[in-house]
Amino acid sequence: MSLTAAQAQKILESFVSKYVDAMNSGKYELLEDFYHANAVMIEKDKSCLYGKKAITDSLKQMTTECGKTVMSISNTTYEGVGDFINVYTEFEFDTEKAGVLKGRYLQIWRKDGNGYTIYHDEYEMI
Repeated sequence: MSLTAAQAQKILESFVSKYVDAMNSGKYELLEDFYHANAVMIEKDKSCLYGKKAITDSLKQMTTECGKTVMSISNTTYEGVGDFINVYTEFEFDTEKAGVLKGRYLQIWRKDGNGYTIYHDEYEMI
């Protein structure tokens, strides 16, 4: 069953907002809960991480190296089919030590119990 963009957004927007809030608060133990047990994170044409612990450890390392980091997203679109909802968005990390880092990502969220978790997280810096 396909979802309209509005349906997909209605289902997932609060999850995405809570994910960004967890990232901005530095609560990595909460951030890990947003990832599926078999999640992968791909930096386009560069690297791949497997598993939610490896992914959140990498995000924690990035914010440790860059200092206080505030994430924001914009130009976000949603689409869904079956148990999967795709999120396409641009992001910025406003960091204490590295300035503003910009990129875009595709996250594929998968129905997981009573909610959704990130199954595939692919990004590129621009």
